[in-house]
Amino acid sequence: MPDDPPIIVGGGGSIEITFNEQTFQGKNGKYANKDRKILSVEVEDHNTNQTQTVTIPGNGKCTIKVHTR
Repeated sequence: MPDDPPIIVGGGGSIEITFNEQTFQGKNGKYANKDRKILSVEVEDHNTNQTQTVTIPGNGKCTIKVHTR
């Protein structure tokens, strides 16, 4: 598990993104949009040219963690 705090994207009745200054220098905080829901997450691997898509449940409730190093 990396030492850096993950970027966290939370969904439900809104979308909220939380990140730490270690990830984006000089930026720290929480951003939200109450009028949007997460529908799916797509990850593209540029080395293998493969794409994986995960569909989020209809209510949009989910937590996505992006780990960095």
